[in-house]
Amino acid sequence: MADLRVEMSSDKDKIKKERTGTVGEESPGVSYGAVLVLLAGSAVLAAAVYYPNSLIVADLGKLIEKIENQTNPTGYQTFRDCYDVHTRNPNSTSGVYTVYPGGLRRGIEVLCDMEVDNGGWLVIQKRTDGSLDFFRDWTEYQFGFGNGFNEFWIGNEVLHLLTSQAIYELRVDMADFEGESRFAKYKLFLVGSRESKFRLTVGGYSGTAGDSLSSHNGMQFSTKDVDNDLASGQCATSFKGGFWYSNCHTANPNGQYLRGEHESMADGVNWKTWRGYKYSLQTMSMKIKPL
Repeated sequence: MADLRVEMSSDKDKIKKERTGTVGEESPGVSYGAVLVLLAGSAVLAAAVYYPNSLIVADLGKLIEKIENQTNPTGYQTFRDCYDVHTRNPNSTSGVYTVYPGGLRRGIEVLCDMEVDNGGWLVIQKRTDGSLDFFRDWTEYQFGFGNGFNEFWIGNEVLHLLTSQAIYELRVDMADFEGESRFAKYKLFLVGSRESKFRLTVGGYSGTAGDSLSSHNGMQFSTKDVDNDLASGQCATSFKGGFWYSNCHTANPNGQYLRGEHESMADGVNWKTWRGYKYSLQTMSMKIKPL
């Protein structure tokens, strides 16, 4: 209704309204303060006829500073990832933060691990208790799903945005039901665009769990309804998950939550080089940060 009233008002009323402004209201146009800054800029440029260039440059410098102070009056900074959060605030604790990967205008909430391995890790996948079904379709893996931040997959689109803005490393933390923990780190972790079917680039292993992920390097993502693996059958359907299956896998982080030893073959939360194909781990989390 407000827009309709503006359209019906006279030109004089419009001019009056523009001059008085609408203090306390958001506007799609330029704010009252911004108008003053622009007018000041015009005055500086007009003064070029009368003032030496050095003075004009100084005045323009002051004008730029005013604009910056107006658009960012509180010094608010956006973060690309959890590493940015940790770097700018070394005392930050593990928890949920808003980040803006790939220049997103609207941020996304992510889980940050500020404790393990010097902190700054952004968690992209998490398994803890089997409360969530990971046997899902392409669209769900593309855009992400999860039960809060207890169990989740962050989404392949977000993974592409994140890993396209810097060189990222990957850390996979895991534990079994006997109280033992292991980890695997990879110096390079990159997820391609949807046009590449989110192709995985991973390499440079170190850690204590053994290298179960390098065999998936170069693979496209597969789900129960989209088969991009190299097998004659369908890996995602056979092993009840969504992942960068090859022919078929040595790691199945998104498999069924089978709580330790199981009779079925390789369809649990498996990490072959540690507990093999017939042991489903208690916890597993994948996390990334820039090098």
